[in-house]
Amino acid sequence: MIPADLGRVVTVMQNDDKTVTLDESIEVRRSVRDVFDYIAAFHNVQEWDPGVKSARKLTPGPVAVGSEFEVVMNFGLTLTYTLVDMAANERLEFNVSSRLFDAHEEILFCGDEAGASVRYIARFSFREPLGTFARLRPESMESVGKQAVAGMRAALEDEPAAPVASRATALADRLVLPGIWKFTRLGYSAARRHFKPMSASLRGRHVVLTGATSGIGLAAARQLADLGATLTLVARNEAKAAEAARSITAATGNDNIYFELCDMSLTADVHALCDRLLQRDEPIDVLINNAGALFNPRGETPEGLEQSFALLLLGPYILTERVQPLLARVNGRVVNVLSGGMYSQKIHADDLQSEKGDYSGSVAYARAKRGLMILTEEWARRWRDAGVTVNAMHPGWADTPGVVDALPEFYNVTQRWLRSPDEGADTVTWLAAAPEAGKVSGRFWLDREQHPSHLSSRTRESAQERARFLAALDALLAGGVAKAA
Repeated sequence: MIPADLGRVVTVMQNDDKTVTLDESIEVRRSVRDVFDYIAAFHNVQEWDPGVKSARKLTPGPVAVGSEFEVVMNFGLTLTYTLVDMAANERLEFNVSSRLFDAHEEILFCGDEAGASVRYIARFSFREPLGTFARLRPESMESVGKQAVAGMRAALEDEPAAPVASRATALADRLVLPGIWKFTRLGYSAARRHFKPMSASLRGRHVVLTGATSGIGLAAARQLADLGATLTLVARNEAKAAEAARSITAATGNDNIYFELCDMSLTADVHALCDRLLQRDEPIDVLINNAGALFNPRGETPEGLEQSFALLLLGPYILTERVQPLLARVNGRVVNVLSGGMYSQKIHADDLQSEKGDYSGSVAYARAKRGLMILTEEWARRWRDAGVTVNAMHPGWADTPGVVDALPEFYNVTQRWLRSPDEGADTVTWLAAAPEAGKVSGRFWLDREQHPSHLSSRTRESAQERARFLAALDALLAGGVAKAA
């Protein structure tokens, strides 16, 4: 049973000549399974402990006895945590080592679906002269303990308000250089300092993700699997899909990873995929349209469609339109992965397949992403009453195979500033999982923050152009592979 005074923090201090012991307890209104899963993913400790600057898991594979974590404190001290015992929903036990102290920490859990209690017991053995200080000034240790468990409680119970757009962010984007700086790993590092904790669990939630065998897609798939999601990976290559599923399970311990074969640039394949998903009749909690590539020179698919248009715009359009009933059954979410390149382009409703003038792969790519942003806004408007939220995001400049292959000169110049795939995928995962992200629809995001969808009026389509664009897509959805105007 969970006490009635949920949310309280209890701290007990014990001192002797050799050790200092903290004994702290909290109660939260979350299922014990969710609470255990969040705390057991110990690399997120910086989300809830204000004394921690960063943390990372050192050992591969899912969290298990023997897993090690590196935790860097704000004042520079590095701690190594080794998990020495665990029982799901009951106990985590760590040995901690550092140059200033060693410790043994236990985190005990109990509760049910309605609430959970967490008890934290830590026994510190300090090296001198720090040991004398800790024993003479126990209030300093008590303060550290209270802040940590209070942060844990806030992360588990707090549901942040819906994010709002910032005028300062919009201005920085329009000034170009500050906006471009945000695309780099330095921009991500700066933004991360303001992230709210994300303790959401995706257990029992079904996520369909295209382009999941490398880069941003594979990183997002691992992150979502780590949150407990059941994943359907959409890929065109069976061997790569099977390897992606295997690697995700090996990394996270989540074996609810499946794949569907589909070339998202072929409308026949996309329709066949939709038929299978609809026949399965399994609700889709999150659909992530991520598959992408940049093509040079201009090429056409076997169906006679320009490759960029087919893969980046028409494929996601068909998939999202057709599985909408599966999304609507569970107030689902759609996440469209875009690019900052769209800021440079306007949709050309009379030339969706880049048939006029000289062809540029980067321009075709950016125009297709602009079209997907328009669809993001349209779907958000159309499906508001159905409870489906639709958002778009920009992963920033990330070090992925797609960038290396398609933009080698850009890669050579910017390599030292590129984000990791995990950093690029963070906002995908946040839009898919965070409660507050589900409160906003039809927006464009970078690093969990709203950004304007246009930087200049010259990229804005008129109402008539938008109507022609949507009509062209509707015609292709209804009529198969006949070319758009």
